[in-house]
Amino acid sequence: MKPWNRLLLPAVLAFALPGALLAQTESYPSAGTWVLNLAKSSYKPGPAPQSETRTYEATADGMHRVTVHQVTATGAALTETGTYKSDGKSYAFTGSPNVDALEVTEVNDRLAHTKLMRDGKMIGRLTHTLSNDGKTLTLTVTLRTASGKTEHEVRVYDRQ
Repeated sequence: MKPWNRLLLPAVLAFALPGALLAQTESYPSAGTWVLNLAKSSYKPGPAPQSETRTYEATADGMHRVTVHQVTATGAALTETGTYKSDGKSYAFTGSPNVDALEVTEVNDRLAHTKLMRDGKMIGRLTHTLSNDGKTLTLTVTLRTASGKTEHEVRVYDRQ
């Protein structure tokens, strides 16, 4: 490799890669950090967590990654993660006591439906709705927990 090529390749990557990632983020409006607004959320039968922050990001290979940091109602720290495409196929989801896989289907850039899976069986549904102004994310969740209890949650998040 010629000496100037050794300098050119890193320079091209330094400028091109952030642009490519920015383009993916712009095509994924939910990308960013979201903080649970407990006052606007409801958990039935409950209890609600003490706090929750979730981060969505586009990955370099065209997938989406979600990372959830939660302090449960009992004060325990919980981290859940998943990397997926919005293609209706099953993708692993780790850290959750109830869900071990997600099957996400995107309706449009502001609405997606997710099947929540455990041991290959659907145990619930999640609807992901981003407000028109992009400042509020609402997750409507109905699921059967590992203990057999049915929960219905409307989780409202504010963009940070």
